[in-house]
Amino acid sequence: MKKIVLGLFALLFVLTIAGCVDETTTAAPTTAAPTTTVAPTTTVAPTTTVAPTTTAAPTTTAAPTTVEEVEFPVDGQYLAYEVGVSRNAPMVTWVIVTIEDGEITAFYIDCRQGTRTQTAGTDTPDNPDDDTYTFAWNALTKKELGDDYGMATEPDQLEWYEQAAEIEAYWLANGYDSVTVDVDGYIDNVAGVTIKDGGYTTLAAAAVELARAGMFQAILSTSDDLYSATMTVNADGEFSELLIDVLQGVPVGATFAWNEFTKQELGDDYGMAGVGGGYTFNGTAWVSSGSPAELEWYEQVALITDYVTENGWNEDLAAIAQRGGTIDGTTLLDDLAGVTIRSQSYYDVLEALFGYVAAGVIE
Repeated sequence: MKKIVLGLFALLFVLTIAGCVDETTTAAPTTAAPTTTVAPTTTVAPTTTVAPTTTAAPTTTAAPTTVEEVEFPVDGQYLAYEVGVSRNAPMVTWVIVTIEDGEITAFYIDCRQGTRTQTAGTDTPDNPDDDTYTFAWNALTKKELGDDYGMATEPDQLEWYEQAAEIEAYWLANGYDSVTVDVDGYIDNVAGVTIKDGGYTTLAAAAVELARAGMFQAILSTSDDLYSATMTVNADGEFSELLIDVLQGVPVGATFAWNEFTKQELGDDYGMAGVGGGYTFNGTAWVSSGSPAELEWYEQVALITDYVTENGWNEDLAAIAQRGGTIDGTTLLDDLAGVTIRSQSYYDVLEALFGYVAAGVIE
């Protein structure tokens, strides 16, 4: 009996020891496996994988801001001009620079002079009080006159148009600012050229600046006035800031002079509204309205430029019976019914203006 009791105690002791061993060794979940297994903290792919910040294609690929800007964005012919007086008659000189595929491909120099004609008093040369004169533009420019301009009087001397061509070629090869002059203003570094730089270099520089800005100009000489038209064209072929203007000659007796201000600059001071005669169109002709003109000069030409800006240029646009505007030659456009001034010259200068823009630029 005693052996049996001792055996039971021994068995109980063994079971107790075994139980204690299992209880301590099965504590692995609480031995710092969660702290030593720190994959969530040591695996820092979200912070070390910084592709969104290191892959900076949107900032390093800066094509919109780093693309070289085109110097001459719109192809065409750009004219700069200057009015003057020569031999007591009107004169205008101009330079045209041609842009093709964004590059300067040609220069063109020309000049139109005028003529003074005595119309009365020739029979009393000793009495200038009854002398009267008229002034008008020559039909042909210096270049159009060619050899008839008559400047080449010495052997081997080049005529004016030939010397102009030499200057143009020199500019194209060496730059418009490459021509030099002596103390008297004569060009001294272009072979065969003996004329003065009559503002040609300054005008060439101005024409190039106009080309950079996409600003087109055209001029028209009529009577002793100079008509002009300007506009700006962007790289998308859209034109804006269309403007018509006129500089008038104001000769006094035998002396020719230009007005200090253009018609646009004069504005209301031009004095047409409420003073000049008003007209209405009866379907075939313009007749007196019996009241003064309602619109000032600048307001009437604005009707033309507003119409062209809204509808685009149409080469068929013309005056109808000298005033207003029509497309088909017989129907007065309602938008131009208020143009009661003689208007054909304005359409002529606009035609020249749009003709300077390279084909296909303005849709």
